Amino acid sequence: MPKVSLAETFTDWDQLLRAAMPYANVKDLKVHLVKLQTALQRLQELDGLRKELQAKQQQATQEIGEVREAGKLAAIEIRSVLKGAFGPESERLVQFNMRPRRSHHPKEALLPVPVPDNAGSDE
Repeated sequence: MPKVSLAETFTDWDQLLRAAMPYANVKDLKVHLVKLQTALQRLQELDGLRKELQAKQQQATQEIGEVREAGKLAAIEIRSVLKGAFGPESERLVQFNMRPRRSHHPKEALLPVPVPDNAGSDE
């Protein structure tokens, strides 16, 4: 069965209703005309609703982008202030999803101070 566009359906049903209306007195035709008229009106309402919802969806998508961008800038500003307050090397930055700047060279380990072994000699 080939696809028929909604506009073609509207046109077809409207033309059929206009052409058949003068014959409403013919055996039970009026009942079917009322059904088709009701279906056509409901289809037009639903098409209008769909178009309205598409417009709202586009508007919401646009606003989502704007709000995300504003939030992203606010998050950058907050992290910048926190980095300034705690310092770029502070491990506290981790709790704000930031990596502290760490040196690539390990800190020199403090070697234990050798204790002279004079305890065993009494000279």
